[in-house]
Amino acid sequence: MEKEFIELFKGYEGDFGIADMSNTSIDSDKNKIKPNYEWAGRPITDKDYLDHLSGKKSIGIQPCRIDKTVQFGCIDVDPPDYGAFKIENYLASIQQHKLPIVPILSKSGGLHCYVFLKEPIPTIDLIEALKAFLLPLGLKPTTEVFPKQKELQKDDKGDIKPGNFINLPYYNNGSSNRYAIDKNNSKLSFEEFIKFANESKVDNETLTKLVEEAHRNILLGTDPEFEDGPPCLALCSKTKLDDGRDRFMYNYMVFAKKKYKDKWPDQVSKANYSYLDDPWDKAKLDSKIKAWKGDTAGHTCYEDPIQDKCLRSVCYKRPFGVKSDKNNAFPEITDFQVIKYAEPEYRFNVVMPNDDKIGVVIPNLKSMTIQGELLRLIWSQTFIKFDTLKPKVFDAKLNEWSKNIQKITPPKGTQIDDRLAEELYQYCINGPPAPQRKQLHLGSCFTEAGFHYFRWNSFVEHLGSSWKIPEEKIGQILRDKCHVEFNYSFNVDGKTLKVCKVAQLHTDLIEHTPVERKGTNY
Repeated sequence: MEKEFIELFKGYEGDFGIADMSNTSIDSDKNKIKPNYEWAGRPITDKDYLDHLSGKKSIGIQPCRIDKTVQFGCIDVDPPDYGAFKIENYLASIQQHKLPIVPILSKSGGLHCYVFLKEPIPTIDLIEALKAFLLPLGLKPTTEVFPKQKELQKDDKGDIKPGNFINLPYYNNGSSNRYAIDKNNSKLSFEEFIKFANESKVDNETLTKLVEEAHRNILLGTDPEFEDGPPCLALCSKTKLDDGRDRFMYNYMVFAKKKYKDKWPDQVSKANYSYLDDPWDKAKLDSKIKAWKGDTAGHTCYEDPIQDKCLRSVCYKRPFGVKSDKNNAFPEITDFQVIKYAEPEYRFNVVMPNDDKIGVVIPNLKSMTIQGELLRLIWSQTFIKFDTLKPKVFDAKLNEWSKNIQKITPPKGTQIDDRLAEELYQYCINGPPAPQRKQLHLGSCFTEAGFHYFRWNSFVEHLGSSWKIPEEKIGQILRDKCHVEFNYSFNVDGKTLKVCKVAQLHTDLIEHTPVERKGTNY
């Protein structure tokens, strides 16, 4: 059974995630358990899977493989309040729409909806399928799906960036709350889960048919006016709107300008009475039409009432869908992470008009919180210029992202502080020693009375050109973390030399005991 578990969750094998369950916190807003996450920094082995099942460590896997294929995926149902979460509603939807989903409780008491495949398929196909299942499940289009990346990218050094992992179920053999459930919300044993998962596997052809059927079912009963336009507007047309009138009408206007050309004002007037439960009065309607006669931005896809009805992959294929917008509204940002370097780095995905995701890296807090700088960096990595938000709306976005942020701790020994400490050790202990003070001029480290002394320029040369960090930042880290004293006055041949001083670094010594010989054999 363990081998079958490993086969079910085979993904990227070059690294894997670890959730430190001994170091957890509680998200008071959601009543959610939040462990400390980190990448292991090495390839995964079968033993790591077995350690997960035995409860020795909790692991996560990036489903996307090097060859851009995938064999399992997951919808992460993350409710706003875990204490009031009702799983039965989702189980009923799975049965109603005949979705090939294996429901598994998450570590926090939410729900992971897994899909398992008979053979690897292109990652983008599974991502689209998982997103197509969101509306039938009553979930928002912004709900997280795994894999988050359709392919794995490389960093500046050519190394694979592993992206995002999903925590695996049956930690400690299911004795935690990470186990599968049946349609009646009853716990499945490990053996029952393996059997259920294997029986639920689908091939790509079947998955494609299920996606098409899901789209058709969702759009039943919508107004045919929107067959060539945004499906979100079509879904709004099922019942007359009693909320979100202004935003609906704005987005209808954007659609009408593209479809009806010069006749768009007449269509906006009709829409006011056809789709709103409480239509605008004539004065407001005329005022809006007059204001919209100039240039207007594109669809505001990330605002109610349309954001919860988004079918982006369908919309993108339609003649008057979001692809035909002249301007691009502020981007949808998902999969928010902070990498806990000495100076935190921020990573997220930007959802493109065709529903692709492009990873973006923001190097520091200042760039993350200043809207103009943030959009400049997004442009440099997506090559799309997005519209700005009003300051208060942008601040609200920052608060929204912070609530769903995933904190990642880099593997031990890989952070700048650790690496500089190691370089200092190598330079002072394993580098060429200076027997005399005057040899400091030659780039060596002089050790005396429990201290190392060296010239700053000599240490910088030791680091080499591969270190792209400014010298002043390196110096700051050495002073703060390694307690190096700078500009220390040191007497060398009667002259004062400004050097760096640090307490002598020690290494483990192995005592050598000479072998006592009784005599020669010759």
